[in-house]
Amino acid sequence: MPVPSDNKTLIKLSKRAYFLLNNRRYREAEKAFLEAYELDDTNAFVLVGLGDVCRKLRNFDQAIEYYGRILAIDPRNVFALRGMGNAYRGLQAPEKSIPYWQYYLECNPNDCHVMVRLADSMRKMGDLDGARRVYERALEIGGNDKFACLGLGNLYYKAGDDGAALPFLQRYLDFDGDNVGVLTMLGNIHHRRKAFSQAAGYFERALAKDTENVFAMCGLANSFRGLDRLPEAVGLWERVLLQEPGNQNVLSRLGDALLRLGDIEEAEAYYRRSLAVGFDVYALLGLAGLLHQRGAYGEAEACCLRLLQQAPTNPRVLRLLCRIYEDAGEEDKARRVRAQMMEPPAS
Repeated sequence: MPVPSDNKTLIKLSKRAYFLLNNRRYREAEKAFLEAYELDDTNAFVLVGLGDVCRKLRNFDQAIEYYGRILAIDPRNVFALRGMGNAYRGLQAPEKSIPYWQYYLECNPNDCHVMVRLADSMRKMGDLDGARRVYERALEIGGNDKFACLGLGNLYYKAGDDGAALPFLQRYLDFDGDNVGVLTMLGNIHHRRKAFSQAAGYFERALAKDTENVFAMCGLANSFRGLDRLPEAVGLWERVLLQEPGNQNVLSRLGDALLRLGDIEEAEAYYRRSLAVGFDVYALLGLAGLLHQRGAYGEAEACCLRLLQQAPTNPRVLRLLCRIYEDAGEEDKARRVRAQMMEPPAS
């Protein structure tokens, strides 16, 4: 038990340590807390401060030890419960964060910030219904909590429910209109709805904040493709390849765009680059069409047959193969393909 003079010193050191902690002078705060700890190693005020400063210094295991010592004596200490949840969050262990935050909310049921963190962890653990209920509760209590809006938007977006995600993501932009991740998600939603002009607007806003963001560049290129602004799409896809030279989706889309623009040689080069990375249905189909257009019927046939090994009834491949045989004068082969497609022969 500290003597009165020690108690005064302990209070002074603790106040000084918390001042330093609140002003992000973490190393100085740690030193002051440790001095206070030497005077009383069971003081909950000091132990919470040590846990908090260790968290800020990303020494999560040590933080957990300090918080655990408090909870062993006082299981309802809300500062230690919240700190423990945050420490396990720092260790990317949501399954361990959840029970501490749940118990914390039993003691302090109106903390929207912790509700959102709990819901985030539940979402990561696959409990989507539970996460949704907690996010909605945070919105009820907080009125219009931006992180609850973001959490619900994320949840519905990843579940593929664009209609439900859209209003929450748009509401979040009222708080943070420059959030690149949210702008990109909104762009993707509008792109999937074929609202290409709206999608392009969101992707352009994202790129204004992060000029080399691959997701935004791809999204804007795909939107330009939908708007038939192919030269602009090509320029963006080529920028993406500077960062991701083996991106097969981009390589095959570049091939398709350049083929439509009449640059046959460049289109073929991109198709072959994609196929050098690995099997790519779209690159192989594009290359087959290009070779057919060039009159290289044997090579075009080989591409189609390779595709049919993976998908024997693909109608697009069968139609192209039929045209290849017809143009090559191989009517017997064309007839067999038409029969496979269960379509009548061309008149």
